[in-house]
Amino acid sequence: MIHETLRLFDDRDATLTTYLHAESSQRDFQMHPRSAVIVLPGGAYSFLSDTEAEPVALTFLKEGYDTFVFDYTVGDDCRYPDVLIEVSKAILEVRRHADEWGIDPRRITLMGFSAGACIAGLSATQWNTPEIAEALGVQDDPELLRPDAIVFGYGAWDNSNTIQNNPEYHNPEAARIATSCTPQLDLINYVGPHVPPMFIWHTFGDRYVPVTNPLMIADAMFRLRIPVELHLFAYGEHGMSVCNSLSSYDDASYRLAEDSPNVASWTTMATDWMNRLFGLKPRIR
Repeated sequence: MIHETLRLFDDRDATLTTYLHAESSQRDFQMHPRSAVIVLPGGAYSFLSDTEAEPVALTFLKEGYDTFVFDYTVGDDCRYPDVLIEVSKAILEVRRHADEWGIDPRRITLMGFSAGACIAGLSATQWNTPEIAEALGVQDDPELLRPDAIVFGYGAWDNSNTIQNNPEYHNPEAARIATSCTPQLDLINYVGPHVPPMFIWHTFGDRYVPVTNPLMIADAMFRLRIPVELHLFAYGEHGMSVCNSLSSYDDASYRLAEDSPNVASWTTMATDWMNRLFGLKPRIR
């Protein structure tokens, strides 16, 4: 495995950490070129959740994907449009190194959790904002910034109305970009034909994001005839990540995963969905 951390900007701390399959001289057994998964951890924009970072990257590395963990700016320095520029630069970095890393530049998935899912959603809905392409010097080819697919785990589509203005879902850890109701975080208002296919999963017991959020985006995608797959699990809570021993080793998270065994199946279903979307062979069970 090729494991290194790349700094994306000179003037900020956003980084991309690689989990790349080393090329084998007997590589007939390897997927080639590989698809890429860029993982965006959650953390209410205030911190980056470790359980939604490397455990996710390793889980999908095992499925034959080249994976990356994207560490974006958090806290008061996390603001729009900077964070959209950051995630767009992460996509651009993977595309520019696609030949070197053995990746198909047309098979790049953003996989986000909680706040990280919202940032993936920013990219999905607003990658075509002219100022973003201008900031990254790709005005002549803004499609370079478009993700090919989104895997969206327990993130919000309607930050203003269903979360920040509803005390039932108040999160005291949320950073200013959320609590100030930055309008671009109301992702549902930016959905259109330019949005890529999407796999969405959520739990009925989520204490921070109401189940109306995944339902509203699934409905919008259906109306636009954009491929979408939605899984709403009857049990489980916010922040369950990949629900395996990599992310659920302490007692509390282990018990939660043990009590909600179906939630762990989202990783298998997401892999099957991406493989079919990209025309790859089904996974071996």
